[in-house]
Parts: sequence; structure tokens; C-alpha cells
Amino acid sequence: MSAEFKLNFSDNAWYVENRSLIEEKIVSLKTFVTNDCIEYHLAGYEIKRQPKDWLYDVRIFLREKDLFVEISAHPLSIETDLTFLFTWFRKQTQILIIDDEGEDSGW
Repeated sequence: MSAEFKLNFSDNAWYVENRSLIEEKIVSLKTFVTNDCIEYHLAGYEIKRQPKDWLYDVRIFLREKDLFVEISAHPLSIETDLTFLFTWFRKQTQILIIDDEGEDSGW
């Protein structure tokens, strides 16, 4: 079962104006594996992948007004990169990370 989170930006204009910078930051993560400019995949590098395995542990979706994050596994490398990404966001603008029930996720 995966965990799902939504990043809401207090200043939505910042999100829209800095989308390319956000994309660059995601692609720079050590766990980044692939993207199609809307959906970004991260995979923990501690796990030896088998052909039958998922090719990613996290999917990040850049939506029109927010960012959606789906976490299916969180080895240390994933937790480290997500913490880094969320901290970077908080240095740029105010964000709220909420879970699928609309509550503060604790991230």
C-alpha cells in the first residue's frame, strides 16, 4: 500500500513561476530515475531490483496548482532525498504537506 501526499503552496504564483527550477531540483536527486515532464520516478539505491519489481519507489506528479507525491517504499535514500526536497521547498516558499485525509503529514 502506498502513501499519498499533496504539497500545497501558499504562494501558488511561486510554484507556477518556478516550475522549471522545481523540475531541475527533482532531476538532481540521487534517487531520480526517469520522468516524462509530468511524472517523476525515484528509486532507492539500497534495493537490488529484480525484473519483476517496480522500477520506482516514489512518483512525483507536477500538477497545475500543486505537487502530488506517491510513496510505495521508503528506504533511507528515498527518505533522505524527500527530506532534502521538502526542506528546499521550505527555504523558497511556505508549503503544507497533507496526507490523503487532508491532515498535516508530518513531513
